[in-house]
Amino acid sequence: MSGKRTRSLGETISTASFFGMSVWLMLEALSLIGVVSVLQVFGLFVASLMCLLGGLRFIIVDIVAALKRRFR
Repeated sequence: MSGKRTRSLGETISTASFFGMSVWLMLEALSLIGVVSVLQVFGLFVASLMCLLGGLRFIIVDIVAALKRRFR
């Protein structure tokens, strides 16, 4: 995979922010179970998953590129 490209400081900070927000949203959702509506908790879990995927965006791009090369 194309892991040889170096990431800029901004990309590294944004990746750390995505992971941090993902963890925070997950913990918030877990702490609100039974306190607020199920829809609100579900929304926090979805937001947490989206932030996790945002943090994994470079890995996802590498995987998709590898699959495209393999199945050409």
